[in-house]
Amino acid sequence: MRTALPIIAIATTLAGLTVHAGAAEPDRDSLIAAWEQHMASLPGTVAFEGIGEGSYRLNDTDLPYEGELRVVGALVRGAESPGFETDFTHFGMVDMELVDLPAERLASQSYYYWLSDRQSLHYSATEQDWVSAAAYQAAITEQYSPAVSYGALNFMLNYGIWIALLALVVYVFVMAGRQGKKARALMQDTEAINQKASDNLDRSERMQDEALAITREMRDLQTENNALLRRMTDALERRN
Repeated sequence: MRTALPIIAIATTLAGLTVHAGAAEPDRDSLIAAWEQHMASLPGTVAFEGIGEGSYRLNDTDLPYEGELRVVGALVRGAESPGFETDFTHFGMVDMELVDLPAERLASQSYYYWLSDRQSLHYSATEQDWVSAAAYQAAITEQYSPAVSYGALNFMLNYGIWIALLALVVYVFVMAGRQGKKARALMQDTEAINQKASDNLDRSERMQDEALAITREMRDLQTENNALLRRMTDALERRN
């Protein structure tokens, strides 16, 4: 059931989380202005200054990176939220290029995490301004799950899959270790038992290989998801 209460909750949350002070229209110019302020305000930003049209000098300790940042494009579109009501009317994305970043680092997981905190902004109708992705997530979380800690939810969204994967790998290695101990004990008995122990050792090695394969598959899946997001963004830009 839709009520006005969730919108009030979002307005309260956003009061101190807007990226850019003052009323702004949800257009490309306001998006770029809010994005510039957002980039400059991030804890990892040591220096961020314009050096030309769409070009900036960036010194960032999170990635880390020091060099030129170039804005490749900016997209503003209406926010669609079928089935629930929110205060956010538009979504904005700034496509950027780190000119001096080595090509091999573009495929790293840390680069995609770094980019996700800096590319997208959301327009709040109540605040009449753009807010960061973190502020957007906090507002939605407070609106629909007031009893859930936002910090815990955000942590699980960002790292939950890696925690589950780490637990799986640890479990597999523990089981493999037990199989290995069992195999070494059995090898002290008859030839038949020694053969069984050898089989158990082989099984433990296969389990370790499977764990490593799962890790690689999860990494490849994350890369494919990021590539899909980029293609979707490009498609939206062409449509607009």
